[in-house]
Amino acid sequence: MEVPLKVFTSIGIASTSLFTLKALRFIYTYIRPSSILRYHHLQPLTNHPPWALITGSSDGIGKSYASLLASKGFNIILHGRNPLKLETIRQSMQDAHPDLDFRVLVLDASRDGVDANREIKDAVDSLKDLHVTILINNVGGGEKYDGPFMEPYIQYTPRDIDRLLNVNARFPAQMTRAMLPLLKRHGGPALIMTMGSMSDFGMPYMSIYSAAKAFDLTFSTALKRELEAECEVVTGADGILKNIRSQIEVLGIMTGGVTQVAWDKTKGNLFRPGAETLARTALARVGCGRDVVAAYLPHALIWPMPDLLPKWLFEWVVVKSSQMEMRHWRGYWEELKKKP
Repeated sequence: MEVPLKVFTSIGIASTSLFTLKALRFIYTYIRPSSILRYHHLQPLTNHPPWALITGSSDGIGKSYASLLASKGFNIILHGRNPLKLETIRQSMQDAHPDLDFRVLVLDASRDGVDANREIKDAVDSLKDLHVTILINNVGGGEKYDGPFMEPYIQYTPRDIDRLLNVNARFPAQMTRAMLPLLKRHGGPALIMTMGSMSDFGMPYMSIYSAAKAFDLTFSTALKRELEAECEVVTGADGILKNIRSQIEVLGIMTGGVTQVAWDKTKGNLFRPGAETLARTALARVGCGRDVVAAYLPHALIWPMPDLLPKWLFEWVVVKSSQMEMRHWRGYWEELKKKP
């Protein structure tokens, strides 16, 4: 009996130690200081100030990112598809931060094909005079061309499907590809942050959006590991060739329900924070070292639910809550159509 008792005791100690380490890591993730100011550095030789590009920054979380980063001294590139709306936001931010510079980048994320890719290239080429250190892939959404936010998949049109795939998956991937040389050019620290969604487990009535968000976070994780494996040979001041690891941080942000965005203007609560709260907590997670992190602490507590609950119970909760959400959005859409 003595030997088995020692084995079980050792297993218990190891399990307890592992749980303690995971708990401490989790706590540290949400109390450690952000590393966002690591990317607020002048361009070598030219001393050009840093810029941040936020896609989908004409409303909601993206607009909050822009405002928060401007408050930290970053010049801002505002991206959207509506030039008048972008110019209005640019002017208001310029008035609030007269010592900074703001630009607009007009691109329709729902477009695809050769012309759309050329437009992205031309837009990024127009930024080559800037010292860009941050790219936030924020653009996205589950809105279709017509109809409620949530509907049975059979009611999605081919055009709706293409739009959701383009906005949520194609555009972030193409924008990152186009921006990567610009982020690497200065040789200093840079950040690529991509917004995901907890719906990536497979949300009923949002099948395409869920799949596209799963793509975003898998893409972000793969790119992070690729850049970590990448070394560049550079010549130092002493003339000696050195292997320099990439200084680009790639971070996927897992989000749950958010309010005060284009499709939901209601007041936030504990588990559905407002857009500014989500953006602020996401910036606070920069430098945490994880591949993907839930920005907002209550979302982080919900995230493990699929693994903690019995499969049948989790699916029952998801189906029932999705049906309620679908009825809510259907009612909202009907009321919207009645308005002049």
